[in-house]
Amino acid sequence: MRQINKYIFSAIVSLGLLRPVVAQNVTLSGDIYEYATYYISSFDLNTGGTNVQIFRYQLTSDEYPVPVRIWFRASLVSPSLGISSPSTIIEIVTDPFDLKAPVILDNRDISSETTTIYDMASPPNSIQIAGQVVDRLDPSVVDAILQSILASGKIADGEYTFEIQIQSISGQVLASDAKTIVVQSPVSINLEYPGGVLADTLDNVIYSTFPIFQWFSQPCGGCNTFIRVAEFDPVVHSSLEDAIDDQRVLPFDQNETWYLIDNINSFQYPFSGAFPLEEGKVYGWQVMMTLPTTSGAEDMPSPIFAFKIGTTGTVETTGAVTNPLLVVLQQVLGEDQFNAFFGSGNEFQGYTPTGQIEINGITVDEASVSYLLNQILSNNYQIQSVGVE
Repeated sequence: MRQINKYIFSAIVSLGLLRPVVAQNVTLSGDIYEYATYYISSFDLNTGGTNVQIFRYQLTSDEYPVPVRIWFRASLVSPSLGISSPSTIIEIVTDPFDLKAPVILDNRDISSETTTIYDMASPPNSIQIAGQVVDRLDPSVVDAILQSILASGKIADGEYTFEIQIQSISGQVLASDAKTIVVQSPVSINLEYPGGVLADTLDNVIYSTFPIFQWFSQPCGGCNTFIRVAEFDPVVHSSLEDAIDDQRVLPFDQNETWYLIDNINSFQYPFSGAFPLEEGKVYGWQVMMTLPTTSGAEDMPSPIFAFKIGTTGTVETTGAVTNPLLVVLQQVLGEDQFNAFFGSGNEFQGYTPTGQIEINGITVDEASVSYLLNQILSNNYQIQSVGVE
């Protein structure tokens, strides 16, 4: 247990890193590499060593030698561990040492066994690294963290804050920085609209050939999001998986299995760069996120939803909204607010838009309206109020 505790503190220290900061004659600059998931298997449990790039930074001065020491503190807030306010994980300070030339600190070169590092002089000078722990977590909290790590194989979700200072011998802060990393492992992608399971296709009919796809996923720093759409032909395909692996209508290039999009939770079928969707046909769609982890990129695909493009002028479901403009408007307003206007017994029950469409007195086509509504769904525009004239 003592070795694991030692590893935990060493591994957590390895996550703290800095952006460029200048104070007096000392410069501290570097970069941190964030991941969606931090797997314990990526680290040596005995030493805290790892081949995964976590941080790299450089300590320099315009005058040498400079006597300095390094102070570091890591803290966390993790409701899943019962820690609701910032709690110090570990606070350490090194013994003073003379900085005689620029030095690179790379986590891949540092572990709990490291006692000496070398600067960038020619020939390089050796620097003896030693320090003492000023503060650390209560042992009971450490046990909770260890149990979480051992059960899941990864660091618990939460906010991890890292602070570092380069101090003079008297304790004056020469350079400093702080960074908070939010660790939140994505759980799944939940598709919302359009569609559902293949058996319910008749209940998932839409009347737009440029549908707005919607789904829910947790925010994920450094992730990439992809989508793909394929026609389902019951004569050729035995499942939606067969269809989407066979030939896709999006992306257009069949050498590409996925279409890269922004990290948002809605996407409108493009007006170009894809095969057109056709009335009367059934389609499947799927979303995937790629997650950067300390063990490499991981794919997280969603289930596949099926939907049918209804034929204009026909109604294939009882009580369904069939007008293309009303279908998109229902998405934007939400079911409750839409039904308050167009539902049974309300002012616009049975209403079907006819004639020309105008926005601010300018005649527009349905594609322009769909674009505007998609901007609202993407939170680029906000609805201030809804009224009837």
